[in-house]
Amino acid sequence: MINLIRNELFKIFKKKSTYIIFFITIGIIILFNFMFCYSRQSSGFGYTDEDVAEYEELLESYDVNNPDENSMYINIKSKTDMMKLIVHYGVDSWQAYVIEGLYQYIDVMNQYEYSIDKTISEKEYKEAKQNYTDFIQKLDTDDWQYFVFSELEEVNKQLASQENSNISDVFYLNSLNVKKQILEWRLDKNISYANSFLNDCLNRYEYNAEAVFNYEHSDEHDYSDTLNYYDCVEASNTCKYYIENGINFIRSNDNRDILLELLDNYELFILIFFVMIAGSIVSDEFNKGTVKLLLVRPYRRSKILLAKFLVCIISMLLFIAIVGVAQFIIGGCIQGFESTTVPAVVYNFNTKQIQTMPIILYILITVLAKLPMYILLMTLAFACSTVLNHTAVSIVIPLLGYMGTSIINQLALSFDIEAILYFVTPNWDFTQYLFGHIPKFEGLHPIFSIGICLVYFIIMLVTMFTVFQKRNIKNI
Repeated sequence: MINLIRNELFKIFKKKSTYIIFFITIGIIILFNFMFCYSRQSSGFGYTDEDVAEYEELLESYDVNNPDENSMYINIKSKTDMMKLIVHYGVDSWQAYVIEGLYQYIDVMNQYEYSIDKTISEKEYKEAKQNYTDFIQKLDTDDWQYFVFSELEEVNKQLASQENSNISDVFYLNSLNVKKQILEWRLDKNISYANSFLNDCLNRYEYNAEAVFNYEHSDEHDYSDTLNYYDCVEASNTCKYYIENGINFIRSNDNRDILLELLDNYELFILIFFVMIAGSIVSDEFNKGTVKLLLVRPYRRSKILLAKFLVCIISMLLFIAIVGVAQFIIGGCIQGFESTTVPAVVYNFNTKQIQTMPIILYILITVLAKLPMYILLMTLAFACSTVLNHTAVSIVIPLLGYMGTSIINQLALSFDIEAILYFVTPNWDFTQYLFGHIPKFEGLHPIFSIGICLVYFIIMLVTMFTVFQKRNIKNI
């Protein structure tokens, strides 16, 4: 058996198609990392000097002395002035986040200076100008804490008002408490409004924490609401972990993030690789006539077919490992290795606690959870290759099955088709059960899904071994 497996592996590594897929995947990994790195550098409010120039050009097309165009001129002038400030401080700066509060003062000053109607008094103008000057001073001295304290003071006033009221809105009260927690975190953990990972965590925590509270304090939920609730619980708890531990040197789509989502990011290429191998490993022997040389050896047909099948599994696992190592090295060279020192962070619904683990362990767990889907698709390609002896068809059928999975599942969810539970596609992805999460379809259970996957696997396995055993090779 070992000799058979070694010979089959040698055949695979002699194929040009193996190296073509390998180099294409490496190219995609490089492209993804450069793309994610560039998109992160280009994030922010999106204003540039070119945008300011466009607004100034638009401003010139309006006549400030024309009563019909005067108000539009002032509006565009105020927006242009605010945009200039954002570009001046930087689109990713904390100042860019709070500058919107300046608009009311800028607009009053422009109304006083350019309005034909002169609705703004000199007193209002001087007051707005003083507020503008004070605001700019806070921006220039990097005093972002001032704005946090201002927000916190306002939130505390609203909380006191709610607590003293005979009729209080529990949802609004919770929203205020969440907002207060976020502002206190900003001060305690030194998290400004600048574009950063922890700032994103604060924003995501606010949204998800409120969603969790709203679900727990309302009735009549359907299963999709419960799924969303689980996602919100997970997101709010993981964000809380990052905030409380002050982890601010990781980013969305950095090397660590891509590694944690390795299979989702590169699944199509992994699938193409092992489907091409499984879909051709038997049919090529028949098409080239080399099957006769294979079967005259002192091995049973079942042993030969089993060796080929095991080679497909080994090749698949080997390719996944290569993709993981390539992402770690390439991602590290392009985006840095620092983020990979942070462990994987998951929320365990069984223990109702945050769980951390090495990134490599998390990848292994997700690979094991995805293996049923990969093995079933590989088995389908292998069975088609054995039964049909047509390489192209054997490759296309599993790929179409994979691409149609989301469509089939979505249709079943939309029309509430219970029979879909007995189909393989809702059952073969065991990542839906990881860490106590509930499955995408109501009524599914890990034991049930294992049973369904085994039934489909055994049917394909028995079919291909039976056909291969009985196949006549005299006329090949």
